[in-house]
Amino acid sequence: MSSSAGRRRTTLGPGGPSPAPTAPPDEAVERSDLVSPPSPAPDTGESPLRSALSVLTTLGPPLTIVTALMFYFGWARSDTQARYMGLDVSLFGFSTQDYVLQSINTLYLPLLVIVALTLGWLSLHQRVDRALGRPASRPTLRTAGRAALGAGLLAAAGAVLAATLYRDRVLAPLIIPLVLAAGTAAAAYGGWLAGAAGAEPHPPRPASPAWQRALRALLVGSVITLALFWEVSNYAAVVGRGYALQIAASVSTLPRATAFSATPLGIQAPGVREERLSAGPNAARDMLRYRTTGLRFLVRSGGRIFLLHDGWTPQRGTVVVLPDNEQVRWQFSR
Repeated sequence: MSSSAGRRRTTLGPGGPSPAPTAPPDEAVERSDLVSPPSPAPDTGESPLRSALSVLTTLGPPLTIVTALMFYFGWARSDTQARYMGLDVSLFGFSTQDYVLQSINTLYLPLLVIVALTLGWLSLHQRVDRALGRPASRPTLRTAGRAALGAGLLAAAGAVLAATLYRDRVLAPLIIPLVLAAGTAAAAYGGWLAGAAGAEPHPPRPASPAWQRALRALLVGSVITLALFWEVSNYAAVVGRGYALQIAASVSTLPRATAFSATPLGIQAPGVREERLSAGPNAARDMLRYRTTGLRFLVRSGGRIFLLHDGWTPQRGTVVVLPDNEQVRWQFSR
């Protein structure tokens, strides 16, 4: 008798038992249903969102420092320019956005250089990190780290000494802060490299306490940040003075400003003329009766209009400040 459709058969032949025939398709389907599908392999990689958040978290403090540097540079540049013109920067009423925007056209080149140097340092650090995994490269890296540590300390100490002795030199205010920042960074990285290359992988050296590492990073970051602010302040002073000189040399190219008012403005400045316009006897009292000429438009900010007069110079000149309201009508021309 034949067995059921789902029972396996064995047929005797001349060469011994022959292999059993395969199960029918319906039985194969039933068996496949009983076997659970293999679980997917766990995803060991990070999601794009997590990677983006990690990058933003890493770049957060540098972006904050760059924004603070741009604001400080804009304020320092405007303050130097205003003082050179005989004004106080608070009269302009600039906002934080105004200070940042004023620094972009001057700081974009230094910022690009800083970004390029940072990318180069990251590439170099990746090569150093890979070389640390090769025991044959450790002596060379240890020597290089010690050399960087010594050179950085000498550069930082030399910058402090030069700042004390040569503070009145022309190039000293611009070079000394950069040398101090670069020397501190090189010394810190050289010390880390010498320690990492000198440590044997087995057994590992005991790590220093966490508070010591945090304090060391805080001190190094503070010195570099203060040096950068020092450099920005000196650079802003040079740029602000240059802008003031540029304005003094190009007063004749500024837009001409003609003021029409109902009452005399009473401006006492060289080259400024005020004349009364003819009006009929039935003219309204608020009619624009006076015209003031000989002014040059400088800037409009903080609810005020700042003007210069023809022939203005920083040494012998008057900056005219008028409220920006509807009582005065302005006409600008070349």
